Formats: sequence, C-alpha cells, structure tokens
Amino acid sequence: MVNAIIMSGGKGTRLHPLTFVRPKTLIPLVNKPIIQYSIEKLKFHGFNEVTITVGYMWEHIKSFFKKHDPGLKLNYTIERWPLGTAGGVRKAKKFIDDTFLVLSGDVIIDADFKDVLNFHRKKGAFATLVLTQVQDPSHFGIASLNKDGKIIKYMEKPEPEKVFSNLANTGTYIFEPEIFDYLEAHRGRVDFSKHIFPSLIEEDAAIYGYQFDGYWNDVGRPETYLKATKDILKGRLVGEISGKKVNEEFGRVGNIWLGKDVKIAENVRIEGPVVIGNNCSIGTGTKISRGTVLGDNVSLEENVTVKGAVIFSNTSVKKNVYMENCIIDTRCQINKESLIENGAVVGSAVEVGKNSVIKSNRKITRAVKIFPGSIIDYDYLISPD
Repeated sequence: MVNAIIMSGGKGTRLHPLTFVRPKTLIPLVNKPIIQYSIEKLKFHGFNEVTITVGYMWEHIKSFFKKHDPGLKLNYTIERWPLGTAGGVRKAKKFIDDTFLVLSGDVIIDADFKDVLNFHRKKGAFATLVLTQVQDPSHFGIASLNKDGKIIKYMEKPEPEKVFSNLANTGTYIFEPEIFDYLEAHRGRVDFSKHIFPSLIEEDAAIYGYQFDGYWNDVGRPETYLKATKDILKGRLVGEISGKKVNEEFGRVGNIWLGKDVKIAENVRIEGPVVIGNNCSIGTGTKISRGTVLGDNVSLEENVTVKGAVIFSNTSVKKNVYMENCIIDTRCQINKESLIENGAVVGSAVEVGKNSVIKSNRKITRAVKIFPGSIIDYDYLISPD
C-alpha cells in the first residue's frame, strides 16, 4: 500500500470564528472532527500509517489522537511558521520511500484511492491530481486536460472572466517520491496550486488529471460546512453517524440519531434527519427540523425552534429562541426571544442577550457579550487574543 499524508497546517481563516479555538480540521462535523473522516477512509482502504502535517494549534491535533485511538500509526511534521501546502509536505520526506497519496485535511472525498493509484501507474505519471466538475470554478484551482488525461493548463482561483475549465482540484494527489527533489528546490512558503503545479506543467512533466464524479466537499467555508453536514445526514457519504437511530413515532419523523441520556419533554417535534448528542435536554414545545446537529450537553428550553442549525457542545438555548441554518460554537448562551438568522456563525463562549437578532451571514468572535435587544448586522471578528 502507498504511503499517505494529510495536510492539516492551515489557519482556516475562512472559518473564523470557529478556528479561533481549534485548528480547522478539528471542527466537529456531525459530531466528529473533520480530519477523522479522512483517517477512517484511509483505514478502510488498508492504510496502516499516516503522516499529518500540522502547524496552527498543532498541539490540539496531537492531543485529540492521544485521547482517541485512530487505529493506525500516526506521524507528525510540525510547521513552526507557515510553509504552504507543498512546504508542509516537503517536511514529511523522512516518512516517505515510495509512491504516496496526499489528502487535504479539510476536504471530504469519497474517491476510490485504489482506482486513482491504478490510473496513476497506468499513465506512468509523476503526479496525479484528482479533479471534479464544479459549477463555480472561481473558488478552486482548475485544470484542462488533453485527450490522454494529461494536464496542459492550470490556474488557482481564477477571476470569472479567466475561467477556462470547470474541472476543479479536489486537494487529493498521488506523487512519486522524486517530487521531493523538486520541492527541495523551492524553499520558504510554497503551495502546490500556486507554485508547483504550474511549474510542472510548464516543464511538461507527466502530471495527469483523474476525473472523479463522486462525493466531494471542500469544507473550508461556513456554507460548504453546512452543506457537508446536510449531505452526511442524508447519507450521501458512506460512514457511521454517532448515536442510536430511533424509530419513528408521534412527534418524530425521518432519520433521528440520539446519543446517551437525552431528555426530551412532551410536545416536542423532531423532523429528521437530525443528530442529537449525549446528555442533551429538549424542552416542551420545541421544534427541531431537517439538517440539525446538536453536540453533547446542549440544552434547548421551551418553545425553541431550530431549523438546520449546528450547535456545538455545552451550549444553552433559552425559551422562544428561533435559529435557522446557522452555526453556534461551544459554551454559548442564547437568551430568550432571540433570533439567529441563516448563515450566521457565533464563536465560542458568546452570550447573546435576550430579544437580540443576529442577521444573516454575520460572524461573531468568541467570548463576547451581546447586550439585550441588539440587532447585529455586521461582522465582529477581532480575536480576543
């Protein structure tokens, strides 16, 4: 089996404020860290050793896997300062002696790695990029291929008028170990998409594109994070969802997974797919609808409405709160009669005063108190550090 590297060194600025308190790959996605989906998939495909390139808040990742055995051997390379995607992989050279697979730690992909490897070897490729069709190429690196599948042009996040292809880079690669000779020649902060791939193509290296049409999501923005949440709940990605799946009954329809010691009062309506973590409590008259995920120790008081929201662990939501398609980090308190609109992201340890409104797509930094009756129609993202 080839070696595997997971890139997990980035700061995750597009997911602020969630990444003020954790690295991006440890953000819970349906109650387990994003990186764990990659670990489980590699384990499923027979990998028994993986190297993780870490940088920002690297101690959190090592600590997590000390407490949660991944079932395979983990190596780490630590970036003391940002080295870029290629620079981080360059530091893993000591663990690599053959063809190797590289995954982006914040990407969820359901590709058949064995099939990608067979394609790579059949083409005699120096590098193979897994590509997929997207509707809006401006968020990604894009490539065009010749008839043989060789990449002849590549551009990172093009302006709309410069788009020449809808084949996007999924952040999944296979390389021959000789790539390290090339990486050693590029010191400092170096990215595959910005520096390495364009140079390889210009030098007419054997760099190929494997076209993939299965599930893929770059979970790097709040909207793609929420989409991945709903896709997992709908079963679009193969994997185990934590909790016990319960039977439908009066007030409960659709797929519902409950953790241990969940307390649900009378007159509660839950419309799945929904996941509720351990030790949660749901007050009477509360309505929870499709796409909602509650972490452990979440409390919803009476007459709360939650539509497609993700609420991380240890958060308390008081009476008559309405929240829709938003993300609430850990240890928050949302006081009564408040409204949190579509796409809003609230950082950890935030207290939202009663009768407040957080408008659509607003982002609130961690550890702040919003005064009662406030209407928040701006981003407040200054890190308290």
